[in-house]
Amino acid sequence: MAPRKPRKPQAVDALATKIAQWVARYNLQNDPYLTGLLAAIEGKKDLHIWAELDPNEYLPHPDTDAAGAKERLVRLLTVIRNVLVFAPVALTWAAVSAATTGFSQYIEANGADVVNFLDFWQNGYGILHDEWKIGNVARLDFIIVVIVIALTLYVSRAGYQVEEIQRRAENEIDRERLALAIEIHAALHDKRKISTVTMNASLAGAISRLVGATGKLEDASQNLEKATRKLPKESAPSSFLSSFSFDSDETSELAKPKRRKTRRA
Repeated sequence: MAPRKPRKPQAVDALATKIAQWVARYNLQNDPYLTGLLAAIEGKKDLHIWAELDPNEYLPHPDTDAAGAKERLVRLLTVIRNVLVFAPVALTWAAVSAATTGFSQYIEANGADVVNFLDFWQNGYGILHDEWKIGNVARLDFIIVVIVIALTLYVSRAGYQVEEIQRRAENEIDRERLALAIEIHAALHDKRKISTVTMNASLAGAISRLVGATGKLEDASQNLEKATRKLPKESAPSSFLSSFSFDSDETSELAKPKRRKTRRA
């Protein structure tokens, strides 16, 4: 006994599998349209209701996390860059405050000496600590500004790369979504209730298929006619009597009755 061939899955069952895979891939378990459609397909009921809904309108737009780690890094570095922008100003004013306080103490202790404030800020004269001297503060400000510039360049470049990755991922998701919407529409098209619109659509489809079949039949007949024209023509069969040719004059002479010769007296 020959083994039975496995039955091909129906279009609706195959559609349910693709929908379940799409839901699991993009974590859409809470979407009401997809969960309701899956339940209707699995239960084989109320499919005519879901067939009336346009899948291209009700299908969700999943979010992509293609560049999630890099995007989070860019956000963190952006925050650090924005904070460091104000660091040189804060450091400079803190140094000015420390230098002013130390200069006041120096004047109280050495009132007779004439010392420039910038000179005191640079040398300290044993009162101002080294970290608040103008040279060290300027050096730190320069380092911070260089870091801010480097972070700005990296954030700009990395942000562009993140946007490009997300754009490609979103385009791929949109293509998958459109393909799934078309498949849902095709699988549930014949599940809709009979109405004037569906009847006209079915009639238009039948007429279109009939016109296509008629065109193919016409092409086949033309090809057959061309093929028959190329075949060699058969000669008419010749009979045994047709090999003999009779002259018209000879035939007439033979057909005439011969006269009897009369005797002379």
